Amino acid sequence: MNETPEENIHPETPQPDIAEAPQQPLPDEKIAALEAEVAKLKDAYIRAHAEMENVRKRAATEIENRSRFAIQAFANDVLTVADNLQRALSAVPEGAVIDETVKNLVVGLEMTEKGLQGTLDRYNVRLVPGVGAPFDPHLHQAVQEAEDPSVPTGTIVQVFQPGYVLNDRLLRAAMVVVSRGGPKGEGVAPGGPGKAIDTEA
Repeated sequence: MNETPEENIHPETPQPDIAEAPQQPLPDEKIAALEAEVAKLKDAYIRAHAEMENVRKRAATEIENRSRFAIQAFANDVLTVADNLQRALSAVPEGAVIDETVKNLVVGLEMTEKGLQGTLDRYNVRLVPGVGAPFDPHLHQAVQEAEDPSVPTGTIVQVFQPGYVLNDRLLRAAMVVVSRGGPKGEGVAPGGPGKAIDTEA
């Protein structure tokens, strides 16, 4: 039996969808995106530059401190020698009659101590204010108080062990006797307490 032309007709095969072309961003959107990227990179650059500058400054400060305080440990050890020289000199009673040999020994000790102090001065190791200066807790350690109405309260009247600073850093606090019972004041020696002493040694 012959099929009619109508029966021969097949439904149309579905055609595949044609892929839509990606939409190109508008020029204004593209410019805005590029400007945002530029701003982000600029911010990152500024932050990196600031961080590098901070690192450079920290390194410079560290190098300067190492240079200024390189001899700190050595200076601390030398202070023991200075202490021993002063003890040796103070062992000779004032006004005592001594023979020529002991006299020459004392003169030698005095010259040695003077030379040592000169060397310490050249390397900026200096004595902190002593007798007559006002007590400064950043420089002095009070080991005793003494009643003395003739000087202002808080004045150093005796030094048991001298203190030293290296540049502006405290090496060792002075062990002192401080007066009490006198008028209020600031001591009688010039200079007064150090106000810029680094006590973080």
